[in-house]
Amino acid sequence: MLTFSKEAYILLTMTTKNVTITSKNQITLPAELVRNLKLTKRRRLTIRQRGGELILTPEPELEERLKVIWRQLPPFQGTRTDEELKKTAREAWARKKI
Repeated sequence: MLTFSKEAYILLTMTTKNVTITSKNQITLPAELVRNLKLTKRRRLTIRQRGGELILTPEPELEERLKVIWRQLPPFQGTRTDEELKKTAREAWARKKI
């Protein structure tokens, strides 16, 4: 059985595409990568520089960020799944707690 280091595995499974920087310092993301990552129009990306590399990472969707915040609020603490969060929200709304 062959084993690979984490770095080698990442390189072997990584999709590579070429892009060009325009005169306005813009790039266009290849459609295949946009589809694979399920990126939507106006989705925000974080760009980091690591040595000579640029790393683009999609920011979480607003809904996901809100779920993190909601789970820190007293009525929702302890909810683990989306269904638990929805159920707790419905119950709190019915009791006029939110």
